Amino acid sequence: MNSTLSMISTEKTPNQRIASIPLAKIEPGDYQRPTNARQVANIVKNFDEAKLGALTVSERGGMYRLIDGAHRSCALRTLGYTHALCVVLTGLTYEQEAEYFRKQNQDKRPLAPADLFKAGLASGDEQCANINRIVRANGFNIGTGRKDFYRLMSFYALYTISEEFGYKVLDDTLFLIANTWHGIAKASQSECLLGVAEFVSRYGITEFAERMHEKFAVVWYDYCEAMRVHGSVGSAASRKKFCRILVQHYNKGLVHNSKKRLKWETDHENRD
Repeated sequence: MNSTLSMISTEKTPNQRIASIPLAKIEPGDYQRPTNARQVANIVKNFDEAKLGALTVSERGGMYRLIDGAHRSCALRTLGYTHALCVVLTGLTYEQEAEYFRKQNQDKRPLAPADLFKAGLASGDEQCANINRIVRANGFNIGTGRKDFYRLMSFYALYTISEEFGYKVLDDTLFLIANTWHGIAKASQSECLLGVAEFVSRYGITEFAERMHEKFAVVWYDYCEAMRVHGSVGSAASRKKFCRILVQHYNKGLVHNSKKRLKWETDHENRD
């Protein structure tokens, strides 16, 4: 048993799980230290998703009370993220949350997302198990280290796709990437995973592999140019930008009245 948790209560150990939580539902506790704007700006300037770690929240009263990660959550909002990977505790009172915050910040080394995912698999977490099953079924694996096509390292993307779009879209996304851009390392990075998932959620997998097979380089170039002008990698806006670029290149070569052409629908446009 975690020694920090055991100090909170000798009668009941809080349950905990790993989940991608909407930032809009996360509220800081008033026992938190004041947020340092300079520290937030520094996180934004040097942002690295792989080093972000997970926030710690307590699920209570229909909301998620932020116990640890105030500066990181502010940075994520600044960058346009809508969700954050969190360790979610349940069963804590307000007083226990404050005590957890005190103990957590005395001497801590945040777990990396890879460690959290590994622990989730070992604990039998259903979401971790489903993601791992889908990833492996499509010929990929989950891990860290040297970037290559087969190694998926964006835990944020995997959690976001499974929670916002569902496991079917995650499966179709990995299937399309594996069969369209096999071996291209950038094609299995976070930006592409999220952008293709957005495409699949809107249009399905219709003729994607056939029409997009030779187009990754130009899609990636156009996306990078669009993000260079304005955008935050990993945000909802950036994945929709990637999706729109996919649609543009999917339609190239099709006559204007072709039934195969995809439309960037007005209802999506307004919603975006």
